[in-house]
Amino acid sequence: MKIIVIGGSIGGLCAGIALLERGFEVEIYERSAKGLKDRGAGLVIQPDMMEYLIEAGVSTREVFGVLAAQRQVLDDNGNPSLIYPNDTVFTSWNYLWKQLRNSFPTSRYHQGYELTGISDQQGNVRATFKNGEIIQADLLIGADGVNSTVREYLFPGIHPRYAGYIAYRGLIPESELSDKEIAFFSDKFSIYPYSNSHLLCYTIPGPEGELKEGKRLLNWVWFQNKSLAELKGILTDKDGRPHEFSIPAGHLSEENLSELRARAAAELPEILRKRVYQTKNPFVQVILDMEVPKMFHGNVAILGDAAYLVRPHTASGSAKAYRDAITLAMAIQDTYNLQSSLKIWNDQQIGHARALAIHGRQLALRSQLGK
Repeated sequence: MKIIVIGGSIGGLCAGIALLERGFEVEIYERSAKGLKDRGAGLVIQPDMMEYLIEAGVSTREVFGVLAAQRQVLDDNGNPSLIYPNDTVFTSWNYLWKQLRNSFPTSRYHQGYELTGISDQQGNVRATFKNGEIIQADLLIGADGVNSTVREYLFPGIHPRYAGYIAYRGLIPESELSDKEIAFFSDKFSIYPYSNSHLLCYTIPGPEGELKEGKRLLNWVWFQNKSLAELKGILTDKDGRPHEFSIPAGHLSEENLSELRARAAAELPEILRKRVYQTKNPFVQVILDMEVPKMFHGNVAILGDAAYLVRPHTASGSAKAYRDAITLAMAIQDTYNLQSSLKIWNDQQIGHARALAIHGRQLALRSQLGK
């Protein structure tokens, strides 16, 4: 079976690796003509994803990420009011993507391919790209993220919805922290919960995957409720250009940067306030909801953020994309009826995604975030 994957991010690469393992002819087509931009964000590696990528030879346990052995809840003075064992492994989008990319054949990873059209007739799928090329396949998989062209083909009019709040995020080199500050945050998952908000801190690998203390990055995430009017202002960058779902590092307007720092001074304990002030280029992630009625039609399927968005409190966004990809590869191996296999896979993954979405909304409501 010839399979083409649209999108070369984490979900697309997981699908490509798993399908190649099972003997399929797989090609990945990525819109970006250059290397994918560093998303700069920390993320959690769920245990099943870590175990699979170790078994697949993508990584080794020793270099997967940074283990947070303790979870500490901070009080209004910034002191730990509760400490208990924790076994979360933190990494970064960039570090994980590089490991996956290095495990997929370069000859099968095509950049500069922006999808413009899909035709699916009698089991033959044709993908048309902006550069004029037309590629035929037996199955097309859309792993092209929140603004998925493949989803728009399957389900026109289904788009992400604003959940009522955003996350300000920042990264700080450990080299810019004092020894005392490094010790306070190192190998811990720190949480400061307060009315209508909370802020998280954890350590992730350095820009080139460094895991040695002093070479890593401190990652912080601060959730804040924002009205639609406020959101529009935040998503207008320093050059006056509007953005849809995020503001990249270095593009936050001076007005919004000043507002962020003023709020940090008013609401955060000193040890966290200093981190916000210290961050050179904070960035913004808009929290979104989205779901589709099903994850395939005919010989076209979608997975990861192209199909379902789950809130970050579940720490499952990347893991969901991985599970969608791996279970799809498992479902269609040794099959004589692709449609039947896709339906079984769809029912399983839709149920899983709906449960995650509900759980994410419940966690947000506990913190009085969003709607």
